[in-house]
Amino acid sequence: MRTVSMGSQVFRRFRSFLVILGIGVLASVGMTAPASADEAGKGGDFVALNTELLDTRSGVNVPVVAKSVTSVAALGVGGIPTSGVRALLVDITGINPTANTFLTVYPKGATRPEASSINVSKGEVLSNSVVVTAGTDGKIDVFNHLGSTHFKLDVQGYFTNSSAGPGGGFVPVEHTRVVDTRSGLGTSTGTIAGGGARTVTLTGGVVPAGATAAVIDVVITGATGFGWFTAAPANQAGAANAIDYVTGTTSMGMAVKLPVDGKVVLTNRGGVAVHAVVSVQGYVTASSTTGAGLRMLPAARLLDTRAVAGGMPLPANGTIDVAIGGTNGLPTRGIAGAAVNLTAVSPAGSGNLSVWALDGTASSVSTTNFTAGQVARSSFAVSRVGTEGKVRVRNNSPGTVHLLVDLQGWFADPIATLPVAPFTRTSVLQARPDGTQFGALTYAYTDNLGRLRTGHQSDPGNFGTVQWSTASGFDAFTGQPTVNQLADKKVQVAVQNVDSNIAKATQTATGAPTWTALSSLGGSMAGPPASATLEDGTSVLFAVDADGRLWHYRQTATAPSWKSLGNPGLAGPVTVQPLAGGVRLVVTGTTGTVKTALYDTDGTVSAWADLGGNTAGAPATVFYPGNRTRILARATDGSIITKLQNVDLTWPSTWAPVGTFTAAGAPAAIMDPVLGRIAVVARGADKELYRVFETAMGSGVWGEWQMLNPYPETPDNAATDPTVVPFIGNAGESWLIVFRNANDFTRVYERQLPQAAQTLAARSEFVARSLPAPPR
Repeated sequence: MRTVSMGSQVFRRFRSFLVILGIGVLASVGMTAPASADEAGKGGDFVALNTELLDTRSGVNVPVVAKSVTSVAALGVGGIPTSGVRALLVDITGINPTANTFLTVYPKGATRPEASSINVSKGEVLSNSVVVTAGTDGKIDVFNHLGSTHFKLDVQGYFTNSSAGPGGGFVPVEHTRVVDTRSGLGTSTGTIAGGGARTVTLTGGVVPAGATAAVIDVVITGATGFGWFTAAPANQAGAANAIDYVTGTTSMGMAVKLPVDGKVVLTNRGGVAVHAVVSVQGYVTASSTTGAGLRMLPAARLLDTRAVAGGMPLPANGTIDVAIGGTNGLPTRGIAGAAVNLTAVSPAGSGNLSVWALDGTASSVSTTNFTAGQVARSSFAVSRVGTEGKVRVRNNSPGTVHLLVDLQGWFADPIATLPVAPFTRTSVLQARPDGTQFGALTYAYTDNLGRLRTGHQSDPGNFGTVQWSTASGFDAFTGQPTVNQLADKKVQVAVQNVDSNIAKATQTATGAPTWTALSSLGGSMAGPPASATLEDGTSVLFAVDADGRLWHYRQTATAPSWKSLGNPGLAGPVTVQPLAGGVRLVVTGTTGTVKTALYDTDGTVSAWADLGGNTAGAPATVFYPGNRTRILARATDGSIITKLQNVDLTWPSTWAPVGTFTAAGAPAAIMDPVLGRIAVVARGADKELYRVFETAMGSGVWGEWQMLNPYPETPDNAATDPTVVPFIGNAGESWLIVFRNANDFTRVYERQLPQAAQTLAARSEFVARSLPAPPR
């Protein structure tokens, strides 16, 4: 039986966009809402209420059949607003199915996910909570897998679209047991008889006084028959939420509204005496200016142990770490908590699961109680998220169990907005030809207003034909974009949003001047991304977070996500040098030294080598035969320094100076195809660009730095650091130097190639040009 969590439709913050174009269009439609706290006006506040949407036993009293979909009206029903609702917290109950089945709750009009919201065995009555977005006409759909069954659908509360209305933010806590009738914790000792009730106080501990609701996990144990059990605020019996239980032990996560005194009545609606255990997973504040807001996303499976590591189940008392941050477009930080469905499949022994933040205190508090031999048992839970956006799940049983973890939504903490960095470098790429003699050139940069500018030059010999596209509107971007060509020959641009997440756009067709809409990849990085396409065609993005940790995003066919490569203490940005079998990563560390490692095609990274130095800005690299790399960097005193890997691939102990030039910015470097010597370009204190060549091929000895501008009486001031890019045109193999001036005009210096019987000394080294200005 498939046993995945509910499907929920992504809530997207659609935006209007000013699209300025040459011929191409690069829009930022489809960007998901950034990770921002409730008080930033992003909404996601919770309003507790209790409303029955449908009970198939009422009215015509006809069960739903296998493979059927039932549409249920939600918005505008029983106190639920007709608009302004981001998502609903619903209780789905499967009632007396004629076969083992599962029910899936999802937005009407959305594609049904390969997921379950509740697993119910033949003849059982069981319930579970689900976070779901209302779909077409304010309705949600319920799918039944096998057999015929009745079901009941109730709403426990809703999450708002904005913080202007009622409701409060959510605060997840370490799962804490507050009531246990077996031991007398928080109540008197002893079972609750059939028809009996027990009043308990949920505030005063992990739930502060004044909280308006709590997310709790209720465990009913010791049951000798079927029944149901409610939790309701004292004196508000009509505001009860319920768990249906079966023989043995049953658990379920739910929300309960809290009165001023925090007192909640637990009532056993069944005919047999049971024990009750209540654990708190979080609470709702009384204000929309505190706590975190819910963010939605498409239904997402995070883990299925049947499909990974050879299908090995979780061993008895074993743990497994599950990444939430960085997956499905989520940030890697700023996640206060995650709403998940935990499903135990084919347990070999009776027990339960525990879940907690990776860097938090290990928890023994249970959720998802199961019995040996069951097909599957699911339970809703909300967990804090720890280091690298991960949670840890433990199998508290003497036998093995397969584990499914499905993400339903997440709660956003504040992440500081990044400033728009002024005058950042332009990225340039000449694509591989696709039915043309020479590949087109792509230019990409972010301007000082935060707009992403992308230029397309289909004819590499005609710099006056560049077609510009601009993404703006409500989105703003920062830092140098990265440009790379994918295995299908389409060019991709990736850029950092000021919300700290990384976004990407791809050509609509190979060689086209038009682009797909920007889509957010999440990430919440400290600086802009770098990119590489590996020898096997895999495209990879790299970025560094605020903790000095390096992340990679492998764009493969199987659910790409940001994954950590460890924390070597990096400051970024990342420079990527393609090599045989992978790429060399070169990054400035948090102490100013240069660090480097090899990234293999399979996604593994070698140990990091600290090359020392006292540097600032992005290092430059040049490839040498034998898989060697030369690294060039700007020292904090402005000098340009370099290290070349030894033939045995070790690194020399000292940095060598590159002439006697004092640079005002980071260098760029390339192997000159005319001379076979390294050329280095950097910006001087006078804002002019300067270049230097090796005196002989492979010598590592440098000539004199000279100004690129052949007419010093007419300044050609550079406001940005230069970019160099290899270039093939009608005259052969050459290279370009690209920069922008203070007026945001893009300037290009093209390296001139000698004609037959003509020496280099007989002509200018470079020809300067201005690209057409982007439309304003």
